[in-house]
Amino acid sequence: MLYRQFIFDAAAKHCVDVATHRHGCCVLQKCIAHSTGENKAKLIAEISANGYELAQDPFGNYVVQYILDLKNSLAIGNLASQFEGKYVQLSVQKFSSNVVEKCLKNFGEDDRAAIILELIAVSHFEQLLQDPYANYVVKSALLNSKGPVRAALVKAIVPHEAALRTNPYCKRIFSRALLKK
Repeated sequence: MLYRQFIFDAAAKHCVDVATHRHGCCVLQKCIAHSTGENKAKLIAEISANGYELAQDPFGNYVVQYILDLKNSLAIGNLASQFEGKYVQLSVQKFSSNVVEKCLKNFGEDDRAAIILELIAVSHFEQLLQDPYANYVVKSALLNSKGPVRAALVKAIVPHEAALRTNPYCKRIFSRALLKK
């Protein structure tokens, strides 16, 4: 185990450089998968501390998604605080929109509600429905919400139905089954 320590130390120290490399993102995920205890905690902490930057990267976003799937409460808390107030911006970007979808699946109910309320509070919500990336986030929000938060989301979507139903990016959102669920 001692012979691997230098790998874990280097991966943690240079996690942004490794995570943003085409092959490095896979290596970093393997390091996390094969680490335990303090090494694993250190890797997760370093990645989640740089989550906002990594979420927007073509390769780094996969590492953030991997961390989210681990459902580590400290990492999720760290990522939620970094993303707060930035979910709309992250939702309209190709790579980070996938991270927001993963947040909607893996965050607790309160953090998930915060994302949804941030999305529907934006003055140009109908543009999110039409966006090639944010429409997937909205669909994921519909699939992963319930109760009053889901009702608020549906209420924000419905007024735009007639105007946007034929938009190719909106078709998934306006499916009757999804809005009535």
